[in-house]
Amino acid sequence: MNPRAGRSMGPTIGEKLKQSRQAVGLSTRVVAEKIKGIAAVSHATIANYEKDASQPPVDVLAAMAGVYQRPINWFLGDGPMLKGARYRNLKSKVGVRARQQFEGEVQRWLDAYIAIERHLNMPLEREQVAENSELARFEVDPEESPRETAARLRKALGLEDDAPVMSVIDILEQSGVRTLEMDTDLAIDGMAAALGEEHVVVLSHQSSADRARLTAAHELGHVIRGDCADGQESKAEERAAFEFASHLLLTSKMLAAAFKRKSVVDLVRFKERYGISLAAMVYRAQEEGVIREDEAKRLWIAFAQRGWRTKEPGRVIADRPNRFESLIAYAVGETPLTFKALSDIGGVREHELRHRLDMALNAKEVHEEEDATTAGHRLRLGR
Repeated sequence: MNPRAGRSMGPTIGEKLKQSRQAVGLSTRVVAEKIKGIAAVSHATIANYEKDASQPPVDVLAAMAGVYQRPINWFLGDGPMLKGARYRNLKSKVGVRARQQFEGEVQRWLDAYIAIERHLNMPLEREQVAENSELARFEVDPEESPRETAARLRKALGLEDDAPVMSVIDILEQSGVRTLEMDTDLAIDGMAAALGEEHVVVLSHQSSADRARLTAAHELGHVIRGDCADGQESKAEERAAFEFASHLLLTSKMLAAAFKRKSVVDLVRFKERYGISLAAMVYRAQEEGVIREDEAKRLWIAFAQRGWRTKEPGRVIADRPNRFESLIAYAVGETPLTFKALSDIGGVREHELRHRLDMALNAKEVHEEEDATTAGHRLRLGR
């Protein structure tokens, strides 16, 4: 029997079971061992469930859902799954299993995000069209360069040649791209993927503010230009996305002004104003002939000697995705919903929701318990 017969083309139960197992890093043998007190099934049977060769009984599915830390309704529903994940600045030491676990965690949080969003009746699409109609109508000319696309987008956003982009995240979300931040130890700057018909961009909480902005602008370039639909990124598409991102954040006029006096102090000042790294500025300046190759080489050497290749000077204001966390804060601060209720709606634990709020606020986690009323008052403006 075809598991997709008579149903929509969403993910099957088997596909969801396999992704969930990979997300927690367990083998089918270990899963069979963990649930043997509830349901006596072999690892081969679990493998057959994942292939959709057979369907798990409800009690077995419930047992596996417990191991995978998922609500059983998620397996029975027809929600979309992440497809075509591509990583930004992925280090070779990040193995396949680590990526599978990360993608499973991203899926879990996106499911929670969408479930809470729907419960509050605050869809992303409604905000997108209302806040920036010019952006909603923006289209790319396939004959224009990434630099020209970036210039037209800046114009559509009402930005002068010397005006900074205040928030790349806002532009992504106004373009209908769902963004999320993840607290991860993986050596990555971010990830992009498709979630059904949606584009999704995920940024690492550990990434510096300037790197996060460039990563977000890079993925915006892919979305606007309509490439990487299959999750694959050619070298030409990579260069085009970087060119778009760099010119969106810093026009050629700004770049020339930054290097006018060949002063590192000026470079740091421009970094702080426009939210783009020193490294990206030097790379662009050499590419466009603003500085000579030998001048760029001297800068790279100076950066290495001062340890700036790993930690640059200059403070960039954080441009982080926090719409999901804002919805959580709104729900517990302005509606009768509690953290416990949001936990049930989203299928994630209460302490995880609290951690996300602390992460968004750059606050230290408070480990002692607080009741829902206290939490709600704490999260209201002016309290």
